[in-house]
Amino acid sequence: MYKKLAVIMAAAAAWALPFQAAQADNQSIPEGAAFGKRVPALNGAPPEGFTIGVGKAAYNGSVDGSIYKVNLASGEGEVLVPAEPGFDLFAGDCFKLGMRVDPRTNYLFVAGCQVGNAYVYDAQTGEEITQYELAPFGTVINDLVITRRAVYFTDFTGPFLYQLPLSANGEIPGPGASMPIPLTGSDPDDPLGTPQTANGIVVLGDGKTLIIGDSSSAQIYRVDPGTGVSDRIILDTPLQGFIDGIVRDNARLYILSPANPEDPEDVDRIYVVRLDKGMATGKLMGVITDDDLDGVASGAILGNSLYVNNARYTTFPEADTEYWLTRLKIKSTRWHP
Repeated sequence: MYKKLAVIMAAAAAWALPFQAAQADNQSIPEGAAFGKRVPALNGAPPEGFTIGVGKAAYNGSVDGSIYKVNLASGEGEVLVPAEPGFDLFAGDCFKLGMRVDPRTNYLFVAGCQVGNAYVYDAQTGEEITQYELAPFGTVINDLVITRRAVYFTDFTGPFLYQLPLSANGEIPGPGASMPIPLTGSDPDDPLGTPQTANGIVVLGDGKTLIIGDSSSAQIYRVDPGTGVSDRIILDTPLQGFIDGIVRDNARLYILSPANPEDPEDVDRIYVVRLDKGMATGKLMGVITDDDLDGVASGAILGNSLYVNNARYTTFPEADTEYWLTRLKIKSTRWHP
């Protein structure tokens, strides 16, 4: 998936933004200080999934199967889950993508990439609780969101969503409980009516409506998980490029878009979209850029800050390749005309 993602981005056409951009208003904090701008992650482990759990604990997952747990205040971390034995980047191996923590149980749910499965870990100890087979091998399970009664997983290889039911207190079901949900567009005349390469996913405040991003078309969709019906959200200014993870803050979406590796002038961007009241349309408020970003993939909010991981798609991952999280103080971001 790591190679596939780089190829897809490399194939994207060069493009330019027709509206104002903004540089995140961040100042580097001295090393060792709490909540610095850059938090170190696991060297040599190209990341994709990222989430923040209980307290200041964050989790950075790699396509090699490892999960790194780090304290966002101190920067101290540990390998919570080791890499899969025999991981081979050249063979296209990919074991872990998106992840989220359910605070009710402190379970860490992880999308299993091309294996077609999902993992559940104890977020404190790293113990594997169970695995679920969601789809056949070769189906790329990409990202996920946790609601009160279910976990929903996106499919990067087809118009499907996968539901894993949860009890009211967050307890997980037994094997074979997952259910595929075919996605169908509400408008048969809309050629972009259904996500085909579904990636980032969030749930709205009602706890029932999902927002899903489609990477290759740069569209976002409102999805009813009960029926699988999807409606394209029309923005006043269309998004462009490859879109990856999505983070929601009330009616505001932060949509991550890594730079096109074939364009040396391109930069990583985080689109800031405000959804309108009916969630059928939205406004592109601007774009966050920052020199510290290098292949933004996933993100999560803690307090007044958006933390994102950096997959560094244009840097081949050697054993000593550095990876990090970047903190963006979104509440104090200044939009420049």
